[in-house]
Amino acid sequence: MNKHYYTVEEANRLLPQIKEQMENLRKSREELALMRLALVRKQKEQKDSASDFFTEEAQIEFSLLAARQQIDHLLSLSIEVKDIDRGLVDFLTKIDGKEAYLCWRDDEPSIQYWHGINEGYVGRKLI
Repeated sequence: MNKHYYTVEEANRLLPQIKEQMENLRKSREELALMRLALVRKQKEQKDSASDFFTEEAQIEFSLLAARQQIDHLLSLSIEVKDIDRGLVDFLTKIDGKEAYLCWRDDEPSIQYWHGINEGYVGRKLI
């Protein structure tokens, strides 16, 4: 994978798309939870053989794969999804010649923070 280092301006231009993708990932996560719950209930109620639930299990696997592909695509662009629920995303950058992350939460209007590669969210600093 080729690394891409984002400027603040470059990453900010991508935020509308990233925000939409994070919303889609949250919806997918909710749908997956409901599908799993429905499957567990059906299995308890019917007590049929496992093969009777193949369609539901395949739908769950397909949905998981689609979400994983979306996250992997972002990762291939040097954008890391850190927390789907909080909408936390990191963009690879360089600060003072060292790799770091521009850190953004989808309730923030723009990228305002960065942190070192090994610091994480608690290490966020104002740009």
